[in-house]
Amino acid sequence: MKNKQNDLKGKTILVVGTGYAQKRFILQKIKKLGIKIVMINKEKNWAAPYVDHWIFTDTNNHVASLQALENFNSDNPNIKISGVYTYWEDDVLLTAKIAEKLKLIGIPYQIAKKTRNKGIFRKFCQDNDLPYPQYKTIKNQDDLNFVKKRFHFPVVVKPVFGSSSAYVVKVEEKSELEETYKYVKTNLSVQVESALNDGMDVMIEEYIEGDEVDIDILIQNGKIKFYTISDNDQTDEPFFVETGRQTPSNLPKKEQQELIIMTEETLEKLGVQNGCIHFEAKSTIHGAYPLEVNLRMGGDEFYSMVKGAWGVDLIENALNIACNIYIKINKPATPNKYYVSRDFLSSNSGILMELDVSKKLNKLKYVDQIYFQKKIGDVVLAPPEGYEYLGWISVTGENAIDAEDNMEEAIKYVSYRVAKFDPASSIGKTMRKNSF
Repeated sequence: MKNKQNDLKGKTILVVGTGYAQKRFILQKIKKLGIKIVMINKEKNWAAPYVDHWIFTDTNNHVASLQALENFNSDNPNIKISGVYTYWEDDVLLTAKIAEKLKLIGIPYQIAKKTRNKGIFRKFCQDNDLPYPQYKTIKNQDDLNFVKKRFHFPVVVKPVFGSSSAYVVKVEEKSELEETYKYVKTNLSVQVESALNDGMDVMIEEYIEGDEVDIDILIQNGKIKFYTISDNDQTDEPFFVETGRQTPSNLPKKEQQELIIMTEETLEKLGVQNGCIHFEAKSTIHGAYPLEVNLRMGGDEFYSMVKGAWGVDLIENALNIACNIYIKINKPATPNKYYVSRDFLSSNSGILMELDVSKKLNKLKYVDQIYFQKKIGDVVLAPPEGYEYLGWISVTGENAIDAEDNMEEAIKYVSYRVAKFDPASSIGKTMRKNSF
């Protein structure tokens, strides 16, 4: 039995952070459910058509944000907030604090803090008999020397508060470690990755060899009500740039079961009771390893792919959970469709000079979504200067092989050219100085 939409109709949800305009579909869905939106954000923006009430504050300043919320509630005693929700990684910690302050369903701040900081999460795994690689947060030269002496290479250098694989770099040899660390530490920027507003520390951990997956989960009262595993395509190393994914997973059933057992144990030990979770993991010859626990819905195409494959709406169900409405999901034995997505990347930074997305692409019955955020004339920053992509498409198939074949056909209808920056330009000079 599925929840009826009128369970949410007329309720008021506090949404924390608008994010960028690519998230428009989420607010559109919330409004279609008949929900009123109170938005806490720094300024009015693209989200204005969907927002009923605004609370303007710098959401990076939690003290100011909580005070602004208190002022809003005092000024609007007739507005009853039924739940708090975020889809934006930057605002996970603030959302946890708000849920506690308003005594709403959510994830306690101390739990959210353990997952948001990658170094703290690794320590949590170490202390709770969960799989983890050798790791160290780097504070000085002695820490780098320790890594070179004690760690097995390759290793991964990453910011502890990063998101979207920004500034995550694989290091194959010890001789490359210091230069790579210096690059990451020097170039960290909230303009490139806004999630870094929570902190600029850098950590190093041993590289985990295996098949990377994303596990999208709905959990209520400590019970996993739904999950699906998606396979990530091989990332473009050494910068771990995402290239695409498949839903559902093609991994053997045994490996999928190991992943779910590990995921459930991790969430139980963390104390995560309620929410929509995007769990990143690896399946290895030594078993399942947790990578990251994101306390919000997966980005970009995940919503559409999960809904199409399983008929489960992650947004609606997450809102039901936030409003303490009991959910019951009957997951079908087999997926309705199989999905494949592909990201369009540039091998170099430069200017997008040509972009041709054939109109025939829209007419292909198996094409699910087409999204391009770049247009001709735009700057495209590829690693190490930036972590941008041009766009992505997703397709469906009757089975996994059919979906893959459809994708190979679909990408023939997309062509583009990114002209490298002039070496004499300021960015070009920066690129020449960078050994990456």
